[in-house]
Amino acid sequence: MAWFLLSSVYVFAQTDSTRMLDEVSVKSFAPTRFMAGLKIQSIDSASLQQAKFQTLADFLSFQAPVNFRPYGSGQLTTIGLRGTSSNHTAVLWNGININSPSTGQSDFSTLPAAGFDLLAIQYGSSSCVVGSDAVGGSILLDAKPIWEKSLQVNLGQRVASFDNWQSQLSVRLSDKRVSSKTLFYKGVLNNNYPYTERKYYPVERSTTDSKGFIQDLFFLTKKQNQISLNIWVSDNNVEISPQSIHTREVLQTQAIRIQNTYQIKNLTVRGGFVQDITNYGKGNFIKPSRTTIDRFLIRAEHEWKFSKLVAHIGTEAAHVIAHVDGYDKNNISENRLDIFVWLRYQITAKLLTTLNVRQALIKSFDPPIAPALGLEYQLAKSIKLTGNLSRSYRIPTMNERYWSELGNPDLKPEDGFNKELGINWNQTKKDFSFSSSLNVYHNLINNWVYWNPETGYRVQNLQQVLAKGLEFSNKILYQHEQISSGLTAQYAFTHSSQQKAYDNFSADVIGKQLIYIPKHNFTANLFYQTLSLGKGEFLKKHGMPFRATLQWQANSRRYYTFDNSKWFEGQQIFNVIFENGLKWKHLDGRIFFQVNNVFDELYLNSKRNAMPGRNYAINLVFNINK
Repeated sequence: MAWFLLSSVYVFAQTDSTRMLDEVSVKSFAPTRFMAGLKIQSIDSASLQQAKFQTLADFLSFQAPVNFRPYGSGQLTTIGLRGTSSNHTAVLWNGININSPSTGQSDFSTLPAAGFDLLAIQYGSSSCVVGSDAVGGSILLDAKPIWEKSLQVNLGQRVASFDNWQSQLSVRLSDKRVSSKTLFYKGVLNNNYPYTERKYYPVERSTTDSKGFIQDLFFLTKKQNQISLNIWVSDNNVEISPQSIHTREVLQTQAIRIQNTYQIKNLTVRGGFVQDITNYGKGNFIKPSRTTIDRFLIRAEHEWKFSKLVAHIGTEAAHVIAHVDGYDKNNISENRLDIFVWLRYQITAKLLTTLNVRQALIKSFDPPIAPALGLEYQLAKSIKLTGNLSRSYRIPTMNERYWSELGNPDLKPEDGFNKELGINWNQTKKDFSFSSSLNVYHNLINNWVYWNPETGYRVQNLQQVLAKGLEFSNKILYQHEQISSGLTAQYAFTHSSQQKAYDNFSADVIGKQLIYIPKHNFTANLFYQTLSLGKGEFLKKHGMPFRATLQWQANSRRYYTFDNSKWFEGQQIFNVIFENGLKWKHLDGRIFFQVNNVFDELYLNSKRNAMPGRNYAINLVFNINK
């Protein structure tokens, strides 16, 4: 295995900036410290606890105004940030980009929300810090050690409509030197719908079987150096139309992700190995198409601190080996090398700046150098101004370059330039706290890679795309004695369109909204929590907080033709969640009751099939805490 390094501190915040939680220092991947001026939204622990049986696709669609593109219940679901496509979002697991080198994207229906201690969405170009893919933004998934003596055992079971169920077992053991978290998860979506259509739209039958194992192990030496091992193994099997051998499709995906980190003072070395296996077939599944991609990663970096200046210098290398049935060559391998420098300078007590630069090196490509300048200025006690200028890039995926007959090895890297401004306001008055943020952005991307229908879907650099828009977020919290409540509401306006014509086909779609990207997106979460239900002595002693949550997600129409002549209508979806529990000494149990799609809204997936109507779920969670 290779050695892969990364020093630092992971910062999640609801600072006066766009961050949403108090800063937490963790010896882990720390890109956010060097992203001044960018919007970073962290997800709070209470929301993560409610979502422990959900995938990131189901969970994040109600937590942020981002664009998910589902292909069906339990099927492939991709994400797009700020008007970009699914391969413009980097997904980082403890610092490693886990996007598939073949497709350049991650399937969010296979990512369990329970697998991560820290979760954040970073909006806007961040290639200088994250690397390739981070043109529209990135998703940051991290493990967090606990350095105190404790034992936590968690057993959970979910039973849901349509004969769907999930099980989880996690054990967290820690003391002053060792911190370990182990998670086993298993889920089956039988999707036994009592209907075959909804309002004349077909409901596609499918089954999903997913299971996995996550191990996070941290060791702290007497000299405060840290060693860690992170392992994530997953196995997912999706069958579409399983009831008919003639229309049946099967997609099997397996992944092994391993990383080992050594941190000695300000030097960190990390090695990683990632293997992605995909089998796809139809009918009896005798001769499926197979993809196997192995990645070996090594990263090393060092940090220096000089009064108000922090300098971070590092390099990372990757060796990729691909065995893909759809390529002309059986085996394709390539090497990548990145060199980067990050600078963070506190000019005054009110003014912070970051200056970053990254250069990627890869054979047969000439990726642009990716610099970024970020600023944050504390205009007043409760008001902060932010700004960021950055250049981004994306190396074309292996499918785009090597797919038989359609791939194009002569593709150029995509090249983007992002501008962003923001204002953040925070205020606390007695039992209330308020926070608001407004961000505007302008992201121009050249050489957008495109599977051109005019040439039989051969891949070409055909488009210049401009993604521009604004995002507004508002949060209100109330806390008085045993009662707390809060409202978080977010809105995003996104205009993403082609700017230049490269051929006769593209000339007809200049200025048209890109497909599957809504112009308007809303999310809101309202919660109410009290210490316990009832006033009896038993509930006072053994009761746990009661919490009720209302979730709302809405978006405008999404076009599915390039000329915007056909579209999916806008949608509004409401969920409600109730939770309560009891405790006894070191034991506690909680029950969650959830109603999804409360008003039975009709909405369609990317295959123009109807998604499920109103459905229910009950979660039982038992904990041992010592």
